[in-house]
Amino acid sequence: MDLETIGEVVQIDDVQEVNQRLQDGWVVLAVAPGTKAGGEPWLRYSMGLPYEDEDEEDEDEEEGDEEEEDEDQ
Repeated sequence: MDLETIGEVVQIDDVQEVNQRLQDGWVVLAVAPGTKAGGEPWLRYSMGLPYEDEDEEDEDEEEGDEEEEDEDQ
């Protein structure tokens, strides 16, 4: 994964929210263990939301143009 493609980063310790964000297109960047004040263990998830990939759409259009040129020859 290329971190340059990440547009937003959050830290979350609620597993249900992590699962929801995964369904919404977020990715897990890192997981860090820790303990709460009372000694209870917890995990903190760093999550990133990738930018919408406009370059990919441009590449698809360019490939379509190249195919049309090949057909014309």
